[in-house]
Amino acid sequence: MKQRGISFLLNSQITTIAIVIIASIVYINYYFSKEVLVKKIEDGAVNQSNMVISKISRITVGTEEIAKNVSVQALYYFKNNDLDFFLQQVLKSNSIIESIHVELIGTDQKQLLKFSSNKKGQNICNPDSLAAEKFIFDLRSGHIKLAQGIWSAPFFCRYDNSHLLVSYKMPIYYPDSKNVAGVVSCEVSLSTIQRMLAEIHLGDHGYAFIVDHTGNYISHPRKDWILKRNLYEKASSIFKTNRQEIESQIKEGRSGAGLGISEYPNNQAAWLYYAPITNSGWSVIIVIPEKELFNELHGIFQKIILVSVLGILILFFVNIFVFRKMLDPLERITHAIQRFSSSPGKEQKSKNEIKMLAESLENWQEKYGLLIKDQSKTASDKIKFDKDLRSAQEIQLNIVPSGNPNFLEYPEIDLYAMLKPAETIGGDLYDYFFIDKNHLLVAIGDVSGKGIPASLFMAITSTLIKTHAKRLSSKDIVRRVNKELSDRNSNQYFVTLFLGILDIRSGLLDYCNAAHNYPYILHADGTLQTLSKSHGLPLGIYKDKTYKSSSVELRLNDLIILYTDGVINSRDADKHHYGADRLEKNIQNLNDLTAEEVVKKLVKSIMIFEGQGHQADDISLLALKYLNKTENQA
Repeated sequence: MKQRGISFLLNSQITTIAIVIIASIVYINYYFSKEVLVKKIEDGAVNQSNMVISKISRITVGTEEIAKNVSVQALYYFKNNDLDFFLQQVLKSNSIIESIHVELIGTDQKQLLKFSSNKKGQNICNPDSLAAEKFIFDLRSGHIKLAQGIWSAPFFCRYDNSHLLVSYKMPIYYPDSKNVAGVVSCEVSLSTIQRMLAEIHLGDHGYAFIVDHTGNYISHPRKDWILKRNLYEKASSIFKTNRQEIESQIKEGRSGAGLGISEYPNNQAAWLYYAPITNSGWSVIIVIPEKELFNELHGIFQKIILVSVLGILILFFVNIFVFRKMLDPLERITHAIQRFSSSPGKEQKSKNEIKMLAESLENWQEKYGLLIKDQSKTASDKIKFDKDLRSAQEIQLNIVPSGNPNFLEYPEIDLYAMLKPAETIGGDLYDYFFIDKNHLLVAIGDVSGKGIPASLFMAITSTLIKTHAKRLSSKDIVRRVNKELSDRNSNQYFVTLFLGILDIRSGLLDYCNAAHNYPYILHADGTLQTLSKSHGLPLGIYKDKTYKSSSVELRLNDLIILYTDGVINSRDADKHHYGADRLEKNIQNLNDLTAEEVVKKLVKSIMIFEGQGHQADDISLLALKYLNKTENQA
């Protein structure tokens, strides 16, 4: 009974552990297999969409090039009475377009001289919605300012309501003049694009369709939905999660994926992928039913679970048999160990596992002594390293100026800055100083990487900025700093940098942004402006790179905020990013505060957002408020 109870207990424990392990393995395999499958399907959809987008882009770009070439040469052939022949030759040598139309302004400046050429056996389907007369009128009156051309909305041919086309219009200008001489229209059939989509194979019931920039369906397996359904209408929306965010991404020409409802064919749950088509304002939507997506995976794991259950049952009964056999000689083994341990003075050469374990423990005791000795030396080395690291941190903090400068002689300026490294030392930098009595230089940068190498590169950058700050041109300073950083940058580090020079008399800020985060200006009336111009690559990459600059005028009580990407990349415990949207929202609530209050409130909001999360990147913030001198003195 005793042996039977022990064997049952051991068997139950081992079987329970085996069930937990197998269940965990099955679940983990299912979870990651599902992720891999989704990723593989998404990659396949991306590849398919990229292929279609590439083909469609070749059509759109080719059409634009044809229209451009015709617009340049149309007047010449018209003067030589060969315009009709020229259009026929262009149409014959370019299969992607169905017809070409040229409308030239007559000598009376009112009548249009029209020339058209179309594929043999087809009617000319010029759209009424973008008539040449209105297009030319809008160009000449300045209602639209167009240097290139414009794509029309899709339209059905007036002679064939099943024939969907799109037109690209290009203005014709008189030589060496901005005066409009006419317009070129090239028509492209969308049936070619529809055939491309029909060739995409996405399982048994997956499909793809195209919408234009307003959300209208311009291709779909259901032909009666074309130009009659809209992706953004609530009644026909196919997205069930993050709908507004996904629709915003599609409108902005971004790609992504999500879950939704496939209206075609039978309103079933589906996975969707969307991506923009270059030069057209259209987007491709790929739809795969969710049931079909994981059907094969579910079948495989049902078989795995069945086999696992059968294996556990076999393991349970085999263990009962084995344990009963093993426990039978347990008592004799125990007596043998007792007899062996009762005569410790007698050396016996044996392969007994217990004696081998004892000998191993003796060897380990000797090794343990050596390990303790090594640990003591390692602890001493660590103390020295920590001391050196603290010294490096003190040196770095002495490189950047005080976060709260005392500009008593400059009441026009209220400035405050803060640097918070992710590690003991980091690669962020900020700087400010007066080049002369009227010009204040402010800079903020972010070196690639962290730790000691990044801090050394930061120190070199800061020194070079001061070295070349004799000029009152932001782009010249950046260019010279980049040249010297590139000369001595064997480890291929780089730094993003925003550098501005403020004329405190006029409030004019001349700035150069070398791939750094866009600063914000909080105006006194509460409006928020983004300095969304980048003037070149990060510093330290290309030695002879030239940079541009821009300027902006700071008005009374305007506040400019500079920051590094450690601010927007801060993450909470769920790995969600702080983000630019949250930063902009918080800045808009900081009106009528001093520069120091602004920086401290932003840092506090970041710390609250991170919670118990670990700071992943260096954080730097600099706020500069342009004050009225009289008010500051008062």
